[in-house]
Amino acid sequence: MPKITTRPPNLEEQATLDGATTWVNELLQQEFKTEVRLTGTREDIPNLHTMLGEGPYTDDPDAELSTFGIVFGHILAHEMPLRWVVYRDEQGSDFALQYQNLQLFVFPGDMLAKRLEEGEGITEIDLDELLENLREALAEEAAKAAK
Repeated sequence: MPKITTRPPNLEEQATLDGATTWVNELLQQEFKTEVRLTGTREDIPNLHTMLGEGPYTDDPDAELSTFGIVFGHILAHEMPLRWVVYRDEQGSDFALQYQNLQLFVFPGDMLAKRLEEGEGITEIDLDELLENLREALAEEAAKAAK
């Protein structure tokens, strides 16, 4: 079994996570000319759908997807017993959400890009459905781990 370590994000890493929301809020203001701001709750999902469908906004669409994934991760952390960690294994480190205190991890920064790689169109990604599917899958895996 691969060696996995986790730790809470340090101040600089937390600033990166928070910066994702700041960037999307700036897009809302500058590109969409709205006073709407993200709250880190499920109510953000319609705005994220709209923004994903209208992008890309920079010359680096992969970085944008990762940023939108992190913003979606904030929603996941609000909706479920998930917390941000820095996950490290033999392949490197990445931001992850850890479910409860179990060895169950979600990688929101990669989540949207993986859907596109699997052939799903950006406007076909249903974040509400993804949230509910994750909720069910994590609860199921947690139940298995408890046995």
